[in-house]
Amino acid sequence: MLAPFVIVAALAASAPAEPPLGEKLDRWLVAADFRGNVLVSKGGTVLLRKGYGMADREKGIPYTADTVFDVGSITKQFTAAAILKLEMQGKLHVEDPIGKYLPNVPDDKKSITLHHLLTHTSGLESDFAGDYDPVSREEYVKRTLASKLRSKPGETHFYANSGYSLLGAVVEIASGQPYEKYLRDNLFLPAGMGDTGYKLPAWPEARLAVGYHEGKRWGRINERPWDKDGPYWALRANGGISSTLDDMLRWHVALTGETVLSTVEKEKMFRRHVAEGPGADTYYGYGWSIGESAWGGRLIEHNGGNGTFFADFLRYTDDGIVVILSTNDSEVRGGRISHALGRLAHGDEVPVPKPPVAAGAAKPLGASGRDVVIRAWFDAYNAKGFDAMRTFRAAHATPRPGMDDAEREKRLTQMRDDLGRLDPEGVVDSAGDQVTVRAKASNGPVGTFKFMFAKDGRLDGVGVEVGN
Repeated sequence: MLAPFVIVAALAASAPAEPPLGEKLDRWLVAADFRGNVLVSKGGTVLLRKGYGMADREKGIPYTADTVFDVGSITKQFTAAAILKLEMQGKLHVEDPIGKYLPNVPDDKKSITLHHLLTHTSGLESDFAGDYDPVSREEYVKRTLASKLRSKPGETHFYANSGYSLLGAVVEIASGQPYEKYLRDNLFLPAGMGDTGYKLPAWPEARLAVGYHEGKRWGRINERPWDKDGPYWALRANGGISSTLDDMLRWHVALTGETVLSTVEKEKMFRRHVAEGPGADTYYGYGWSIGESAWGGRLIEHNGGNGTFFADFLRYTDDGIVVILSTNDSEVRGGRISHALGRLAHGDEVPVPKPPVAAGAAKPLGASGRDVVIRAWFDAYNAKGFDAMRTFRAAHATPRPGMDDAEREKRLTQMRDDLGRLDPEGVVDSAGDQVTVRAKASNGPVGTFKFMFAKDGRLDGVGVEVGN
């Protein structure tokens, strides 16, 4: 008869070995049917650097670790870094009023500072042209300055692309150089980022990802109408820069030292300047969102997307974990996947996400119980003005004394502007206190709306996920 310790040793020897973490991440992404590319680093060691699916379906070009992708609003942190670099060079101060650099600033905007633009507290609306409208710097600045403020400067956080376009104009005026050239000479090349920019990297076409929107070819980012030196000014400096996994990791490394910014300037960039909304547990720095990870460590992050391309950049600074992700497919939920990879790299177990619900698989909304409340919410959303939504809240929603009607109605207006009319297609999931409904937005793709219910049957919250 074998001694007990011999039996235990034999059983241990026969158990399958735990796969290396990088292999575990790779298997998880394959099981999740991910399309795009990913880099995960921990403690300075790259665990995974790989592409999945096709970067160009028509030409059969695979998505690789070297594919060039649109980083979207991650561009904002480059603009913020350029402003801070100019401050280091003695050419401006973040507390300067915008009138020091921009002409003909009206009285209601004279108190707006560069700091307000950097933190989305200027009071400006978000956009004054479409991303691909042929609008010059001068015209875009003129339109923005002529607009009506939504709130007093410094009073409220409201994410505004226009503010970062104004910052891009300030970069050009204060430096005397075109926006992209200043970034390339002062940020990108010192950090070793030769593959990052609008046009100056001059990538071969085959390296650039082609976007696919709801299964149809959208094209490469540089196939859209652009000016000769980059995007027009509704997009310039707030979005549209392209990069690679390796260059984004080089940017992370540069920000851990003083390659591009001094310790003083980095402290400003990563300071928790303003909460990202009433009751929010995340804060906006300069071009970054700062909060906590699922396990309590510091998480500095920003994502970007245009409804087709999506990129995410997560820096778990207390844990030495970096997640960089891009996808060219509007049907991939990139933000959900990138945060799951962060948890997996931390050592958590994360279930593989369910595949997207196929068309026609939604169960029609019924005529009783929670379905009645959900129908009423869509009806109130689609109604003109605010009276219908006020009536809905009084009848069906959990009271939220911490948010006033003015803020609610600003959010509703922004949502209506972004999405247009919403037409529910049916329930795709119902579990516990949450019902997930698929709906078509007239201004965008099909999205999912998560309705959270309190125990008394009243609506406790609505989560929205359209595109990425």
